[in-house]
Amino acid sequence: MAAKRGGAKLGTRKLAVAAMLCALGVVFLYVGAVIEVLDLTMVAVASLFIFFAVMEMGGAYPYLIYLVTAVLSLLLLPSKFAAGAYLLFGGIYPVLKLFFEKLPTVLGWAMKLLYCNAIVSLLLWVSLFLLHIEDPDLGFNLLTYGLFNVTFVLYDVAATQLVTLYLVRLRKRLRIERFFEK
Repeated sequence: MAAKRGGAKLGTRKLAVAAMLCALGVVFLYVGAVIEVLDLTMVAVASLFIFFAVMEMGGAYPYLIYLVTAVLSLLLLPSKFAAGAYLLFGGIYPVLKLFFEKLPTVLGWAMKLLYCNAIVSLLLWVSLFLLHIEDPDLGFNLLTYGLFNVTFVLYDVAATQLVTLYLVRLRKRLRIERFFEK
């Protein structure tokens, strides 16, 4: 009976943390929607909560946090760009990154860049053909893809460095592992 209660307490703690991470994600995405120059920055910050869930909680929690944050953001944010960027890239990429990094290095990077370029193509297609946004700088050209790929690689490397910093230095200092023990 005591083991069941310990498992129930752990499940309750994880669910409470997941709810807080969803709320924080929506708040950061809201800031990005209101201050439009910060929209992609806030998507990157909100993605850090998914990285945390992948590392500490595992299971279905990262997917749950991603889905709830994305849906709430689509419903609540005044500008949908940050919510859309989170839905298509920032929210799910931490989970995909875990899978890509289990592959051999060259194949992993090829898959990461393929995903990045597929998302860029989708965003460009929606912007140009579905929303009819006419912008001479926006289009299917090498400069657009080059800038997105460079930005993506910098994001990926920075995310890896932040995850490493958390695992090596901050996790022990914050005693997070004790919070998720039975």
